[in-house]
Amino acid sequence: MNTWKLAAFVAMGSLSACAVPSGGGSTSAGPANAPAAKAHAKPTAYLTGMPRPGSKFSKVRPGMSRQQVESLIGPPTSIRGHITGKQFIPFYFGGDTYRTDWYYKNEGELTFSQRAFGTSAEGLIYIRVNPKATGYP
Repeated sequence: MNTWKLAAFVAMGSLSACAVPSGGGSTSAGPANAPAAKAHAKPTAYLTGMPRPGSKFSKVRPGMSRQQVESLIGPPTSIRGHITGKQFIPFYFGGDTYRTDWYYKNEGELTFSQRAFGTSAEGLIYIRVNPKATGYP
């Protein structure tokens, strides 16, 4: 008899977990949809240091593509790529899962981020000015 009570208690608990909260029944907007909207947001661009007037880094702007940057200031001294923590979020279909760091001797470092899920297009998100940079990580 005690097993029937336990089974009924478990069944009632599982049914209450499936209940729809009251409040108008509108599911188009609300906290549940907020993470989905942020998933496609572009990463914020950062600037560390002030580039010298006339330097290579004074010509680049956040949001530029790798091709635009390379045509303006030339190829980097070295390149390093790495995944970000967003790569491991289940069902995350946004950008910024992979970043590429470009190092320039006597200039600093530029970081590009993947703009959207399933694309190789990257945009400049971080400019670190360092006149004493070696050009390597």
